[in-house]
Amino acid sequence: MKNPGYGNLKGWLVARKISQSEVAKLLGTTPNYVNKKLNGTGPDFRMSEARKLHASFGVPMAYFFEVNVPFEERAEA
Repeated sequence: MKNPGYGNLKGWLVARKISQSEVAKLLGTTPNYVNKKLNGTGPDFRMSEARKLHASFGVPMAYFFEVNVPFEERAEA
């Protein structure tokens, strides 16, 4: 299951007029690959990528983490 927070991340980038090309340049990849990540058809963002986006653009780290994990998938404490 892909991270549903990526829709929020995508909206956050659009609201701040940060293009997928800018994100791709920062991450050293292509805009197409960034688009796949944001739309859930590619791999999830790596922690190193999340840190770069946070440091460079101020992207909230919460957008990179699954918030609503189904009960049966949660790790036991």
